[in-house]
Amino acid sequence: MGAAYNSQERSPPPRCHPGTRKEVLEKIDAWVNSGAQDRRVLWLHGPAGAGKSAIAQTVAETCAGRNQLAASFFFARTAANRNTVKHLFPTIAVQIALSAPEKRQRLNEILSHDPYIAERALGSIGLVASLLEDPSALGPPPFLVIIDGLDECQRNDDQSWILAQISRIVRTRHLPLRFLIVSRPESHIREAFEEPEPAAITQVLSLYGDYQDLSDVDKYLRSELSRIYGAKRHRGVMESVPSPWPSEDIIQRLVRQSEGYFIYASTVIKFVDEEFFSPAARLDQVLSKSDSSVFHSELNPFAELDQLYIQILSSSPTSQLPTLKLVLGSVIVSSFVDPQIFYRTSMRDLFPRGEMKLTLRGLRSLVSFVSFELGEWFPAYTLVHASFGDFLLDKARAKDYHIDIEEWTYTVFYHAFFLRCRALCRSLKPHNCASKPLNGRFLLYSIGLKLDQCANPRRLPTRLPPWGFVTIYRVFLRVQFQKGLAHKSCS
Repeated sequence: MGAAYNSQERSPPPRCHPGTRKEVLEKIDAWVNSGAQDRRVLWLHGPAGAGKSAIAQTVAETCAGRNQLAASFFFARTAANRNTVKHLFPTIAVQIALSAPEKRQRLNEILSHDPYIAERALGSIGLVASLLEDPSALGPPPFLVIIDGLDECQRNDDQSWILAQISRIVRTRHLPLRFLIVSRPESHIREAFEEPEPAAITQVLSLYGDYQDLSDVDKYLRSELSRIYGAKRHRGVMESVPSPWPSEDIIQRLVRQSEGYFIYASTVIKFVDEEFFSPAARLDQVLSKSDSSVFHSELNPFAELDQLYIQILSSSPTSQLPTLKLVLGSVIVSSFVDPQIFYRTSMRDLFPRGEMKLTLRGLRSLVSFVSFELGEWFPAYTLVHASFGDFLLDKARAKDYHIDIEEWTYTVFYHAFFLRCRALCRSLKPHNCASKPLNGRFLLYSIGLKLDQCANPRRLPTRLPPWGFVTIYRVFLRVQFQKGLAHKSCS
């Protein structure tokens, strides 16, 4: 089936680079060996590209070497046998059975009595339970079950159902198992873990914050670039490149751009290490790509990263694409202005309360949620990784998900002006404002507002239109001083 940690289908699997992820691995190892019965589920979560599967693989190999691994299942969205709930529990049952002759015999007895048990949803869970409930079949460890990539199981309902069943068999059947579950922090998965019963038996380990370590990426990049420099297959083109290669400044630049995420660093290494190309030239291409959005698509060093972003974005319904792009554009722009002013004066006008959160519900691995108090708590969002913003602003890379900031800004201005001016007109002459009172662009020029004068002193990036960004709040103040014009237009 290809779901196990040592399956040929997954070869070569991702692993933690030697000497990296020490703190996370030690934390997991302490949980595995604690013997505590109250927290027998560990949920390891983190954003896309944080190296979750590499950690799961490393833990699986370590525990298998100590005869602690009972079973492992690595979901994969694009593999037919590994992207549904159908094969999960039967595969776990078979792996547990193969760990000891007594369990194998017990499995044969169960299947001879009920040949179709694995085809029934609840029956497949019962199959796992039955293997371990008979004291004569227990024997010594293994006891650890690893489920990686839960969010890559096809249906959200199935993902929640899996967690509910694991909670049930741990709490009510008292099986001698511990479950390491690895996934992105999608909203429905988080909500499932927050239910009272799962919460009571689950320890949570996040790859955000303290475990987002630049030093690990630094160590990985130095080791891999050194290997590339001395590799036989690159000797012909690299012998003329002076050592040390690359320079310390370039390594530090790559580390900073990674922001602690291994997906960025590993993507760079794969691109630079490609056979029949000069590693020095490829690294120069990576650095030039970081400085410019203009890059030939066939030479895109971040093709793998782009594929990951598109795959995650495609989880949102196509019908919501215009709203999604408007929301993501808001997240990008808000990082360059005072977020409190931005959300107070523009986003409240454009999105009903809760709509931004609903639109971004399936993108928690790319966009993080924060909140601040504006008289009341109001949500705001930031990009988890800066490379996601670069991706969205590059039409060649993002394709249908490309965000044209000029188009986004006009859309925001138009709708916000319409809402504000309608409110203003109604306050002046409420019976004559059934239709849109003013065209947004006509209003801008008619009130003599210069859009290149940004109220916020912080400069915007050059990718924004030359006339910059003006908060709706400032525009509305100007409109209030033009009541005669608004009154006339409304009439």
